[in-house]
Amino acid sequence: MSINWKDFLLRSLTSIIGITLISFGSALSESMDMGLDPFTAMNRGASSLLDFSLGNYQLVVNLIVLAVVFFMKRSLIGWGSIFNMVLVGYQIDFFKSIFDNYFAVEEISLVIRIIITIMAILIFTLGVAIYMDIELGVSPYDAIAPLITDRTGWNYTPVRIGQDIIVVLISILVGGPVGVATFITGFFAGTLITFFSKNISQPIMEKLEKNSQ
Repeated sequence: MSINWKDFLLRSLTSIIGITLISFGSALSESMDMGLDPFTAMNRGASSLLDFSLGNYQLVVNLIVLAVVFFMKRSLIGWGSIFNMVLVGYQIDFFKSIFDNYFAVEEISLVIRIIITIMAILIFTLGVAIYMDIELGVSPYDAIAPLITDRTGWNYTPVRIGQDIIVVLISILVGGPVGVATFITGFFAGTLITFFSKNISQPIMEKLEKNSQ
């Protein structure tokens, strides 16, 4: 079966753009001292305890989760999973180092920090919508809930909420940057992702499909 390389490259590039927006939004929120999404907050806390960079630690954790998901439900895994696994942690470290050089959070008023954090969450959720709609596989962390529902028959939403609650609790225990953004991205981002998916990422997908034909 022949591979449509143009379609694959366009989808891969779009997936990486989505992942970069996720990383950018996460780093911006963390720089405002407003927290990270649950999974990254947990990894940031654990990596600090072990004196690892976020990129290195998150890559190892993702590899372990990816191996489990691959053997149990490999249909969830694709090139987008690999891009996410490798890029997000390192990109967050990269963007945060830039933001920390330009922002002195103690000199920024709470109102401005909240406004910037809202922008960061919008960027983050837009990136998630693009990344998911490109259909190149989900991140190892995002594959856990579908895997559990497939094996147990439980409903996805309570499984995903339970998963995020456990991860947030672990984040708190390991001293991860848990804040307003952690709870918004962990539990209330679905509406924003749906909005961006309908109005931005799905139209992008339609154009990509036309261009690749």
